[in-house]
Amino acid sequence: MRFYSELLARAGMLERRYEITLAICGAGITIALLGYAVTGVWGLAICMALLGLAIALEVLRLKAESRQRAFDASWPQVFDTFQSGAISGIGFREQIEYLSNQGPIALRGEFLALLKLYDEGFEIEQLMPTLRQRFANRHADLLALLIELDSELGGQGMAITYQRAAAQVRKEQGELSQLQAKQGWVSSSAKLALLAPWLVALVLVQLPQNKAAFATELGAVILILGLALSLVAYALVNRLGRLPLPGRVLNGAE
Repeated sequence: MRFYSELLARAGMLERRYEITLAICGAGITIALLGYAVTGVWGLAICMALLGLAIALEVLRLKAESRQRAFDASWPQVFDTFQSGAISGIGFREQIEYLSNQGPIALRGEFLALLKLYDEGFEIEQLMPTLRQRFANRHADLLALLIELDSELGGQGMAITYQRAAAQVRKEQGELSQLQAKQGWVSSSAKLALLAPWLVALVLVQLPQNKAAFATELGAVILILGLALSLVAYALVNRLGRLPLPGRVLNGAE
């Protein structure tokens, strides 16, 4: 799924996609078995497993957002570095090497990986799709576009372009930082509230008469409907709580 691939890319885990997918599926099966062992109701156990998968996706989303926030705070310095390189005539490799050694800590590993690919013989036009994929960030897309333009123009007039890009990134971060903090608290509170009915169900199922009711076909239907409503509510919380951020640049070029 494209959504899942983009989520892993934003979290920096796309290269370990199969291992993570296997771990999530294994955790879901384990939750189902433990849920049945505790409750004795397969319907509730399966619902718990699916909720566990949703929680795993939420953890990945939180990690992706944390990683992207760290990246966002670092991008102005990256554009400043390329601006300085354009002014002083420093080559592309030297700029990438500087960023991998002395650049923002959150980005050093990614730029080191790009440096290794460049030293292995990858040309700039071959590296840019990799840069977009590894960072999965609109600022990285813009940087890749400017680097390609810089390569074609030979650095002519690019210093002012990098300077404007850095100023635009700083302005955007200043406008969005407070909104993102408030939105995060509201969204997290709403998602925690979605777990409350299932905690109640786990308590109720401890009584024999309630366990027998949940084990019937009607009980299974109610559980499935409850799960469907919870997932719809989760999707709506994500949808309504999402800030209208600018889209990525040339995302299809990945």
